[in-house]
Amino acid sequence: MTSPSTVARRACAVLAAASAGLHAVMLGHASNVIVVGLLAAMIVACLYCARELWRDGTARAWVVVALMNLAMIALHLPAPAHHHGAPNMAAPAQSTLMTAATLLAFIEIVAAATALYVGSRGRMVQLSGTRDR
Repeated sequence: MTSPSTVARRACAVLAAASAGLHAVMLGHASNVIVVGLLAAMIVACLYCARELWRDGTARAWVVVALMNLAMIALHLPAPAHHHGAPNMAAPAQSTLMTAATLLAFIEIVAAATALYVGSRGRMVQLSGTRDR
């Protein structure tokens, strides 16, 4: 029987693979070769994380998932409001695809933070020899 932690870890691996799928869909909207290269790199990175989570779920894999998703949000969230010398223009609406990607990134961040917290609490109990409160 598969443990609940393995099921949760593999569910998060599926989310990482879905992120790769979203990047693949974005390839159709790429405006130049540089963007295509960046999207291809992100597809590979997402699939790498999905593989790592599916197989092992190490703390390193969870940290990479959290950091990549935080970077994605940090880079893309301010983009719709970015204007060059046009202070009176309204910000364009964010695409449905970008909204889905941002929501997925938030879910992956929460899952990674939870996995790291739970994993570190278990090790702390083993190291200290006292029960968790």
